[in-house]
Amino acid sequence: MRLICPHCMSGVTVADDTAGKEATCPNCGRSFPTPARYSAAVVPEAAAAIASAAASAPPGSTPPAPPPIPASASASAPPPGFVPPAPPTPDGFLPSSAAAPALAGYTHARGITISPKVVAWLPAALLTVVFVLTFFPWVGSYLGGSAVYSQRPWGAMFGGSPSRNYQLEEAGAIPGSWIDKMHGDWPLLLPFFLFLLTGLSFAWAERGLSSFDPRKVPPLAKLWPWRNAIVLACATFALLFALWQVANGFGMERAIQKQISEQFAAAREKETSPAKLDALKYKEEQAYNAYNVERTSWLYLALLCNALAVGATVTRIVLDKRGNKPAPKILLHY
Repeated sequence: MRLICPHCMSGVTVADDTAGKEATCPNCGRSFPTPARYSAAVVPEAAAAIASAAASAPPGSTPPAPPPIPASASASAPPPGFVPPAPPTPDGFLPSSAAAPALAGYTHARGITISPKVVAWLPAALLTVVFVLTFFPWVGSYLGGSAVYSQRPWGAMFGGSPSRNYQLEEAGAIPGSWIDKMHGDWPLLLPFFLFLLTGLSFAWAERGLSSFDPRKVPPLAKLWPWRNAIVLACATFALLFALWQVANGFGMERAIQKQISEQFAAAREKETSPAKLDALKYKEEQAYNAYNVERTSWLYLALLCNALAVGATVTRIVLDKRGNKPAPKILLHY
């Protein structure tokens, strides 16, 4: 039985055989009387009256309503303190005291239309930004926030000497002998520039020759239907070669690493202890950190614009395949 302790007013469960006896509350430890069992009683007089009324009713007629059961003969009311058990719930569900409130509908909406006219200009504009950023330093050695050495991708491609600030070079006591160890990065940067310039040319040709009939130029007529695919391929390969170059390191970075490696080569050959070799490796890292070599924000901005150009070209191709359908729209409901 489920009862309420009259002392601590907490719900407790007691055995059924304690009905009508004293029970002990497991929470407060005090005893209290439990109600006796009760059951519904059947009144013989009411049952006989219902049976006689049904027998005397003519066939086909509606039997009269049964007489009310006297209040004294009705089922006794539950004793004070009795808490009825909770109704059974389906397996896998927890009982809920109240139904969950219904969610209200959206009241506001904001949308952004993907304009095909705007998207058509993005590949040419973004690739132009990438090309302009190639004239800015992509890697440099800094002292007090100023560049002591800096290298642009055009100079890195042919292994040219980096830009040098001789005053900061002398003030920072940074040796410049590593410059003689530089080599060109043309195996990766040359394909990068070729794909970048080709994609840039097709992107601007598509914008500038929109009113021009390409059938007048036979070589252009064969490539013109594939102009967007060519821009996409060139932008993708340019991005891949740029990322490959970043992972491989620029000529300036590799030259400084080679300078430091040669500086500690003799000491590395003499040491055989793993502990001393780890200490020597730590010294090499500190010597490289003294140059404070960093990749500039221009490099990361160029990579971002190149990736956006790839995405814009893909969007352009998808929009062209939609034909005369309305421009897609991104909606935000809240």
